[in-house]
Parts: sequence; structure tokens; C-alpha cells
Amino acid sequence: MDDTQHAATSLVEAVRDGRADVDAVAHVVGASAAADGSPLHEVIDLVERAFDGAPRHASVRAACLAWAERALGRVHDAGCEDPLTSLSTVPHLHSRLGDVYRAAAVEEQRAGDGHVLVVVEPSDDRRRSPLEASLRAVEVGQVLRSVFPGDETVARVGSSRFVVLTARERAHATTLALVGVLLGRTPDGGSAPRLWVEELPPTAGDLPGLLQALAR
Repeated sequence: MDDTQHAATSLVEAVRDGRADVDAVAHVVGASAAADGSPLHEVIDLVERAFDGAPRHASVRAACLAWAERALGRVHDAGCEDPLTSLSTVPHLHSRLGDVYRAAAVEEQRAGDGHVLVVVEPSDDRRRSPLEASLRAVEVGQVLRSVFPGDETVARVGSSRFVVLTARERAHATTLALVGVLLGRTPDGGSAPRLWVEELPPTAGDLPGLLQALAR
């Protein structure tokens, strides 16, 4: 927190003095806040206070992008949930899949008998910054949770690829079609997404390879 407050003070001084490096200092504010574990709205508050309530768009963007890059890098390594999108991370998806395999073993069944992965790859017609990609992921996550409102695990496995761990009977053609329709109605809908059902491998030991392939 000390680093964030120091960076915020530096931003106030940079704005007050009319310095040319204001956006660079705002970038430091965002990165420091992410390292401290501060949420994104606090970063925006710090920038707004530095500008006395009327911040420059470029400065807000610099701070938010820095926060996103640092925070997402940390959470993807070990966390259960992306703090910006609230989607499950790959490690958490792997953990939930492990639960499925263990439960299937107790019942002397195969994990794939009862569960599958629904893979969603929205159309991506343009290059996006990390923050823009995360905001798009929020839209996709909202759609997927509206279609899969139960205890399914909804995860982001790549910059523009998403996975839902769900019961096999929920992954039928009608459900996938509904996902496609709802994604098309989002503000950034674009062209039709790729949707498919991914079968689970025979053993839990095969999961890392599958998840790596899906993350490409």
C-alpha cells in the first residue's frame, strides 16, 4: 500500500505541475495498486482525485491497463478467480476437473460419462489491449452464466477462449445455439462464435495436455 500511496502522490504532483509524464506516472499507480492487491475501482479513484475529479482519458487508460496487466498476470498463475472478470482461472478449472474424476472413480465410472467441456471462442475481429480483452470476457462470462446458471465452472483459458465444465446432458445443441444467439446480442457481438463440446480424456493425468491445447 505504501508504494501505491507514493505513486498516487507522485501523480498529484505531476498533474499539478503540468508535467509531460503524467500518463507514465498513472501507469505506475495502476501497477503498484495491482501489486498491493487493490481493486480496479480504487485505481480509478486515485486517478480521479489527482485530476480533481476530471481525469484525462489517456491517464485513466494507462492506469487501468497497468493494473490489468499486473493483476491478471498474478491471478492466472495461482488464483481461483480473475479479479476483473470473476471467471475461474485455468488452475481452478483443473482443480474442479480433478474433483469430477475423483467422484467418478468412487462410482466406478469414467469422468467423461457424466461431464464434458463446452468450449466457446467468440469472434475476434480486431486486436485488443489486455483491459479491452478483459472487458469483452466480462460480457462473455455473463452470457455463459445466464445459460449455465447452476454450479458449472465457467473459466477463461485463453485471451479469447472460454470453457464451461458442465454435466453432459446440459451440453446439447439447443444450449450451444442459445450461447451463440446471446453472444451475438452483446455490444461487441461480432460474427458467429466457434462453439464445440470437448470430451474429457480417459484419465486425470491427461488433463494438463488438454488444458494446454485449449489455451492456445
